[in-house]
Amino acid sequence: MNLIPRGLIVSLTPSPQSPWHHVDDVVRLAAAARAGGAVAVKVDGPDAVRAVKRAVPGLPLLAVSIDGSHGGVVRITPTPAHAAALVDAGADVVELEADSAARRHDGQDLSELIASFVALGRPVKAGVPGIGDARTAVAAGAAIVSSSTMGYPAKADTGPLPDLGLVEGLVAAAGVPVVAERGYSTPDDVRAAFAAGAHAVVVGSAIVDPVWLTARFAGASHATAPARRMTPAGGPA
Repeated sequence: MNLIPRGLIVSLTPSPQSPWHHVDDVVRLAAAARAGGAVAVKVDGPDAVRAVKRAVPGLPLLAVSIDGSHGGVVRITPTPAHAAALVDAGADVVELEADSAARRHDGQDLSELIASFVALGRPVKAGVPGIGDARTAVAAGAAIVSSSTMGYPAKADTGPLPDLGLVEGLVAAAGVPVVAERGYSTPDDVRAAFAAGAHAVVVGSAIVDPVWLTARFAGASHATAPARRMTPAGGPA
């Protein structure tokens, strides 16, 4: 895939607790990601697309629109209008939540929705929950599939992450480049995803969310009780 080289994609879509929600923050994070070796970044919304395109030229840009205004449920790029706004802003790749059951709930047909995105003239990345939706997405014209759909915010019952089994299944069945996403938080996770056949791996909070990172270290500090000082006789002090 020429548009996105094999490698690391950094997601700059801020979590609710992140202090870095302003477009200027996203621009600085995008520049840092490129300096650190990322092959692309992912951002939320046309304002972020325009700002990063202007400030960090040449960095491939995946774009989503996380919006709860369509049917009262938060979706990742819910409508063709959202996708068109991302394309107009300069997105290189437009991503959507390609969960057929969720889209039916919204009164949408997944195949028709993806086809309408493809008609806008940019490659479409489909975040899927399983092999069936991946095949539907590719048949409708998606150029990339990813193991990224867990709902937004992420559902609590999705099982252990990252889901390398899904990545392996997508690589075997999809026939297009596969991006591993959701739950990749260590270099070992990233290496495992590439070993499973992923073309690229998305990492978000583990790079750009200081609250999430701090909580991980704070949790480790409370995980083990301090050792009790021993007396020379071998008993506790």
